[in-house]
Amino acid sequence: MLNVLRSRAETLDRVVTVFLFLFVLVQPLSIAATHIAYAGAALFWVIRLVLVRRAGSYDSYELRSSPLDLPILLYWLLCALSSSLSPAPGLSWGRMRAVGLVFLVLVVAHNVPHLRRAKQLVAVLLFSGLLTVAYTAWQYLAGIGLYVRQISPASAFYQAGLRHNDFILRVDAQRIVQPQSFLSHLRAKPATQPLSLLVVHGEGDRVALALPAGAWPQPADLRALQTHLQLEPARPFRATAFYSHYVTYAEVLQLLAALAFGLFLAYRRKLSFPGIALAAIWLAFVAALAATLTRATWLAAAFACLLLLWFHTRRRWLRLALPLVLLLAALGTEAAMRHWRGLGLIDLRDASTDYRLLMWRDGLRLIHAHPWFGVGMDIIRVYWWEFDLAAYQKYRYRLHFHSTPIQIAVERGLPALAAWVLLMAVYWWTLVRLTRLTRTLAQADWASYGLALGSLGGTSGFLASSLVHYNFGDSEVVLLFWFLAGLALACQRRANTPRARRVPAE
Repeated sequence: MLNVLRSRAETLDRVVTVFLFLFVLVQPLSIAATHIAYAGAALFWVIRLVLVRRAGSYDSYELRSSPLDLPILLYWLLCALSSSLSPAPGLSWGRMRAVGLVFLVLVVAHNVPHLRRAKQLVAVLLFSGLLTVAYTAWQYLAGIGLYVRQISPASAFYQAGLRHNDFILRVDAQRIVQPQSFLSHLRAKPATQPLSLLVVHGEGDRVALALPAGAWPQPADLRALQTHLQLEPARPFRATAFYSHYVTYAEVLQLLAALAFGLFLAYRRKLSFPGIALAAIWLAFVAALAATLTRATWLAAAFACLLLLWFHTRRRWLRLALPLVLLLAALGTEAAMRHWRGLGLIDLRDASTDYRLLMWRDGLRLIHAHPWFGVGMDIIRVYWWEFDLAAYQKYRYRLHFHSTPIQIAVERGLPALAAWVLLMAVYWWTLVRLTRLTRTLAQADWASYGLALGSLGGTSGFLASSLVHYNFGDSEVVLLFWFLAGLALACQRRANTPRARRVPAE
């Protein structure tokens, strides 16, 4: 009986491994598939733990403590307490699913038994990330739809909601990138059917527009079409790849770029094929990140890479020069933003900057009014009219507070924010210690050092951008963040074993 249970546990171990590989394969591509992969890995891991205990075997599959265990538990409990005391507990508890993503750390840390497995998972993750870069390049080369340069107010398209500078992504669920193709579609479509358009207004969200049957024109040629609207092939204004928003994609790219850069720094033979390949991967992620035109994440990525150089290099002069390089990066970002977006790094004329300042001011007011347990998660999103938010009154967008610390404090209270800060501080210091430890083993175990270094940089950049982005609210980003944390803990466990100090990595 015991042998049967152990055999089943080994089978479940392989199933968990398959789900982990599925997770890294789909993580940059599909959020739904990523959640399914995480849920599958967690479910079969728990089942395996039950079987192992029944079998009386604790050697290979036993639970091991980590520095993050207590901070994770404290953070989760305080969020749960805030949800229980919320004005609408059912609504707030629905958001606890997002808080529970933190347990991905434990799933990964307990199911990566050796460095070879970690290297394989990272390789698949980088490959999947490169697929998003390739897709982004294809979008710029082939186009994403049609750009509305001008539109007549008397046109049926205008009456349906189409405006100047809009992007038409789909026409009757078809991607059309040439004005002539759009004209041909109008002429071929029966006038008895409505015309549907999937449109992006400027930098806003996607909206569906519909022109009733018989209302849309059927011009004879392009000249006649231009009396209604002037179209040209559209390229992405800001790269999004497979994500719904450019900021989400930028945050993911920042984590991947830091990981690739850390591995490159750790690899000793940088002019060999693996070293050049790692440098090329890093540059590909940086290029895609540049295409997102996201100011805060640009600077966060620069800060992350420079911090990695500070930890890696032993040259005193280079360490002293790094703050100057960061200043140059800020000046370069300022120039790029003025060229591509027509606004500065900090520009009070920018609507997004004004929105942030208004939300932060009201956020501090709400924190003062509800310091202990906050107003409740998701309460403001649903009952927004009760909180007199100036940004909601001035702009038509009802978004979050654009700052992770402020968002947590407003929704869950100052104790939950303190627990989050503790969790981040313990994790960051764990990465610092792991980086120093694996550096002494880097000649035989360069990948472990590179993973620790890359995770340290990515975490630092993530925390820096969290001051002005609510990146902890993007499950796509958070899943990658916690996955890398789990890998780091797995590497820490291996690096702390006496065997790891004596023999090369597997």
